Amino acid sequence: MVRDTAVRKRGLFIGRVENLMIQDGILFHNKDIVHKADFSTQRELPPQLIIAIPLESKALMTYGATHRLRGCRFHKSDPIIATAILYTEPDLVQGAAKANIRSRSIVLSLSLPWLERQMAGKHRGSFERIFSHHLSRFDWTLPPHLGQIAEALNLTSSQNGPEMLMREAFALTVWESLMVNIQQIAFVSSQRHNEQPTRLKMLLMDEKVDEMALADIADTLGMSVSTLQRAAKKELGMSLQRYLRERKLQEVKVRLEERTMSLQEAAEHAGYHHAANFITAFRKLFGFSPKQIVRQGQEKPD
Repeated sequence: MVRDTAVRKRGLFIGRVENLMIQDGILFHNKDIVHKADFSTQRELPPQLIIAIPLESKALMTYGATHRLRGCRFHKSDPIIATAILYTEPDLVQGAAKANIRSRSIVLSLSLPWLERQMAGKHRGSFERIFSHHLSRFDWTLPPHLGQIAEALNLTSSQNGPEMLMREAFALTVWESLMVNIQQIAFVSSQRHNEQPTRLKMLLMDEKVDEMALADIADTLGMSVSTLQRAAKKELGMSLQRYLRERKLQEVKVRLEERTMSLQEAAEHAGYHHAANFITAFRKLFGFSPKQIVRQGQEKPD
């Protein structure tokens, strides 16, 4: 373990900043400082996964040009919201704070080779769904016991063996907490995906769906129009528009055979404003004209 720890007293801040390589590929950054003047800084980070754990901060942190973390946590009673951000290429991290602001935080830097080793043969799919591109971000609430450990580690500068092992165990447990939350998100998403066909079929049993626009059907099912179209194609073997159109034609065919609907009424009910278009669609689906049903009905004695 590399130990690079210093109590720094500079013109801009006073306090303790620790940078500890606690395992090959894991850098433990611990900060407890008070800014003595308005403060700003920036530096370039190499590719890595950053896990920021704010303990007390009114500072502004900007990761890349995308993510701004402002006033992350003000009181010890507040839950700790951890933030993981993936750098797939070198990019900036910037910080800014006003004078007399205290900043306490722990930041874990996980190298890409370390991530590769951890995900060898497992969890890769869930991780890559969340962290799919440069500066992908995931926030989650740290369990209370990890929050308590973070508070204790932030207040100590001891470099003895047990303390170093505690830092390493903490980092690995935070990583496991991140993966558990990612997998829960993936499981919920999978459950919703599996439920979609059943929900679609149940909705199609309601005749009101015939009058609904695709966007309204998608919104009712809690999915996008493109996802709705894919689900319909998979479950129905055709587009949703075609299914609804053919269902209407099946319905008016029965009504014509029962002689409860005229040809013009059948065309309008099926959604065709022109009888010629209705007859063409009917013939294409059933192989004969609806006029044949009408004629056969007229030839039958009442």
